[in-house]
Amino acid sequence: MEDKYKNESLVDVAYDILKQHPGEITFRDLFNLVAEKTEMTLDRKDATISGFFTNLSLDGRFVTLKNNEWDLRERHTFDKVHVDLNAIYEDIEEDSSVAEDELEDEDEKNLHLGDEDDEENSGSNDGYYDDSNSSENY
Repeated sequence: MEDKYKNESLVDVAYDILKQHPGEITFRDLFNLVAEKTEMTLDRKDATISGFFTNLSLDGRFVTLKNNEWDLRERHTFDKVHVDLNAIYEDIEEDSSVAEDELEDEDEKNLHLGDEDDEENSGSNDGYYDDSNSSENY
């Protein structure tokens, strides 16, 4: 391992690689370069790839582009990499309202199915034991 990368995090190594790289790079290629620079074993690569992806995603210095390509945020304008979260939340709200309607329909069906059971158990107290008529006094 190069002494330069001995005490650096994998994300910092990735940043250094992208600083030297002329442009965008796929996640796979970036991870393989980081693994090469830090002399990772195959087992360590398998154990760290998901954490590396998460850390890369959360680090504000990086931006993900089309086709799982990554680059430094400083190389891209805001309008090129900005994701309008309002549009995403609108889609989620639409999907959830459809799902809620479906659940309400399902609940209504279940209520009607339960009518037969209710008639059979009309003397019950919704599953609670009523000991008010019990002859035992405590």
